[in-house]
Amino acid sequence: MIGFVSTFFPSPAGLRQSSRPRAAAPAPRLRMQDAPAESRRPQSRLAHFGAALVTTVTTAAAVLSASSSFMPAPADALTAADVRQLTYDQVKGTGLANRCPEVTSSKGKITLDKSHKYKVVDMCLEPKQFMVEEEISRRKGEVKKEFVDTKLLTRASYSLGNVEGELVNEGGGWKFIEKEGMDYMATTVQLPGGERVPFLFTIKKLVASLTNADEGISASTEFGGDFTVPNYRTGMFLDPKGRGIAAGYDMAVALPALEADGGEGQDELQRENDKRFDVGKGSIEFAVNKVDPSTNEIGGVFVSEQPSDTDMGAKAPKRLLLKGIFYARVEPE
Repeated sequence: MIGFVSTFFPSPAGLRQSSRPRAAAPAPRLRMQDAPAESRRPQSRLAHFGAALVTTVTTAAAVLSASSSFMPAPADALTAADVRQLTYDQVKGTGLANRCPEVTSSKGKITLDKSHKYKVVDMCLEPKQFMVEEEISRRKGEVKKEFVDTKLLTRASYSLGNVEGELVNEGGGWKFIEKEGMDYMATTVQLPGGERVPFLFTIKKLVASLTNADEGISASTEFGGDFTVPNYRTGMFLDPKGRGIAAGYDMAVALPALEADGGEGQDELQRENDKRFDVGKGSIEFAVNKVDPSTNEIGGVFVSEQPSDTDMGAKAPKRLLLKGIFYARVEPE
C-alpha cells in the first residue's frame, strides 16, 4: 500500500525538485582555431559588422517610411467652403461641428455704405482658453486676485454658431446688434484645486461698436461691447432637495425651524431656499485680422469676460476670462 501511494503521490521533496527549472546546458565555446580562417581576421569581422549595421538601418528606414504613410497629416485651416462639402456622417463624432471656419485671406477690405443696412450671419465663436479669477496667496501673507488656467470638462459642444445680427450706422459709427442664433452654451471647467465652475458661455443681446471701420471692415477693425448672461438654470430646475424657482418645495425639510426666529447667521440658508433667476453682465472685444472681400468673410480673435453660475442665487459668481477665435460673414439686407 505504501508503495502504491508513493508511486502516484510523490513526496513533497520530489515535487519541489521537479518544480525547479532545469539549468540550460552551457553553450559550446567557439575557439579561435575552430572558426573559419576569414572570420579570424579583424578586417573580416569589421566587414561583417558593417554589413549587419547597413541591413538594420535599411530595415528601420523601411519601417519608418511604411508607418509614416499611416500617420495623420497636420490639421489645416477649415474654411466655410470645406464645411459645406461635408456630409453628416463625415462630421459625426469628429468634433468638426465644434470648430469655427477660418478665413485664409488676410488682405482687402469689405466696403460699407452708410446709407445701407447690413447684417452679420454665420457668426461663430470658438474659445481656446478658459481662465477663472481666483485669490492667490503670495509671500508675507499677501493675497491677490488673478486669472488661472482651468481644465475644460465639457465635450466638443461649447462653441457658439449661426449667430446673426444687424450692422447699422448710428451717430456716424457702425454698431453690431446681436439678434438670434445658437448664442449660449452650457460649459464647465475645473480649477487646479478640483473645484468645478459651470457657466453659460454667451453673447446674448450684444451691442458692439466698431472702430477703424469708417471706410469698411479691414484687418485693423475692432469692435466690442456688453452683453447679457442669462441664468445657468431655468425656472423648472429642481435642486437635490426639490427646491426650485417655479416648481418644487419652498424650503428643505427641517429648515423652517431654523429660520423661524429671524436671527442672524441665516443668510446662507435663505439663499439656499430663496431661488432666483440671476441675470449677469459680460463684455467682449473682437479684433479682425483676416478679411476676404470676395466672400465678405471676416475672422479674428476675441477676449470675453463674464460671470459664472450662481446656483440660482445660492453662491457668489466667479469671473471668467475666455480667449478664442471667431468667424462671421457680412451681407447687405
